[in-house]
Amino acid sequence: MATFRGKWDKDTKEAKSTPRRNSLPEDVNWKDLLREIQSISNKQDLLQKEIHEIARKQDTQHKILQEDMADLKKEIKQEVNMIKTEVVKNIQEISGLKLQNDKMEKIQLKMQRKLETLEAKNSRIEKIQDKLEQNTTDFQLRLRNIQEEPKENIKQISAQIIAKILNCTEQDASEQIDTAHRIYTNYAKKNKVARDTIVHFVKKSTREEVFRGSKRQPTIYKESKIMVYKEFPQSTLNSRRKYLFLTDELKRLQIKFRWERQEGLMLTYKEERVWIKSEEKADEFYRKLKKDILQQTKQQPPSLEKNPRQAKKRRQDSPKEIQIALFNEDTEDNPEEDVEEEEEGALE
Repeated sequence: MATFRGKWDKDTKEAKSTPRRNSLPEDVNWKDLLREIQSISNKQDLLQKEIHEIARKQDTQHKILQEDMADLKKEIKQEVNMIKTEVVKNIQEISGLKLQNDKMEKIQLKMQRKLETLEAKNSRIEKIQDKLEQNTTDFQLRLRNIQEEPKENIKQISAQIIAKILNCTEQDASEQIDTAHRIYTNYAKKNKVARDTIVHFVKKSTREEVFRGSKRQPTIYKESKIMVYKEFPQSTLNSRRKYLFLTDELKRLQIKFRWERQEGLMLTYKEERVWIKSEEKADEFYRKLKKDILQQTKQQPPSLEKNPRQAKKRRQDSPKEIQIALFNEDTEDNPEEDVEEEEEGALE
């Protein structure tokens, strides 16, 4: 009777028929194998030690880094606290400075108001002083070239000169004189001449009469020609200094002009009256004069031009200049109208 063979029987039969293969070669030595295994385990141990050493170093570095970070945080906190305290102090100081600044501004405003009031008062006082000086000088004349003598009676000498001008007695002239005195001037020092004499009259009309009479005919006293000039306040002389560059040119061109009482001057140019009351207008008119002179010289024919080699020496006082001086009555504070010469010194 035939029997069924299963798969297992078939496999066992085939397994019995094919020999089993060994996992290791037969010639392998077990001692060498154990040594190899031991070396591998030793290498693993060394590797683990290295790994532990690296981990330990990392831990120490991490701890050091943490400590450094902690110290840095402390330092930053301290610096921040210091900065905060300084900022608070600065804020307090700034607030204090603001308060002081406000106080100073208030004080400055008060001082400025006081200064403004003082300046206004000072300007008023200066105006009053100018008026007083003007009123005083309206009664005065300046006499020049009176020879000085020891123990002289200058009032009596002035009365003799004025008597000649007015054609009256010396007694009448003396009654018209209030005071007479000499003054020190830079002109007298530079030219080494006798000091000027200031004569104060009782009446303004007498002063005007003496001034006009001195211009009509010259007055001689002890072989010296007496020059008579009007007296002006120092403030008026100071204001006229600004126009000297123009007046010098006007005198050179023989253009008649007259000083204004308060400020500036008046002149006649090309048959028109011109009032100059500021330094800007004076400069503008001076440029106009120069321009007109330049145009006239260009239009002048060559035959009429003067030869500088044959030009005569200019006299110090020509007749034309004397006529101009007679016209400019209000300029007669000094014959040399350089106003800087008119700074008066102490009275004798």
